[in-house]
Amino acid sequence: MDETDEKILSALVENSRMPISKISQKTNIPDSTISNRIKKLEKNGVIEKYTTILDPEKVGINVSAIIIIQTETEKHENVEKELPKLKEVTDVYTVSGEYDILIKLWAHTLDELNDIINSEIRTIDGIEELRELIVMDVLKEEQLTI
Repeated sequence: MDETDEKILSALVENSRMPISKISQKTNIPDSTISNRIKKLEKNGVIEKYTTILDPEKVGINVSAIIIIQTETEKHENVEKELPKLKEVTDVYTVSGEYDILIKLWAHTLDELNDIINSEIRTIDGIEELRELIVMDVLKEEQLTI
């Protein structure tokens, strides 16, 4: 990856629907070069997908939480496999330290969040302990940029 790729990626991160002609204007890179580079970046897996970022409040999702989870060592892989299946869970990370996994999830209400935690997450075989952190305010939340 070189500076040209970085300029193209920066424009696409800003707006993944930006036309090639607009990227060309912003970067002073010819349309054909941009088109070829994008195809190469897609083929090499640098660009995984194009997506839409929703405003949670405007679609009625008013609560988010971070949960740190301690797993039973012998059942850790089961927990890793099951958590990403939950549609309310948007992020799943294995982490170092006292806890093993960190997740972020979303709900319409606190009652719904509580139900998800108690009915879906706590019932996963291998979860030993968890701590919930309700997000009070988002100060920064962005996609990776170049």
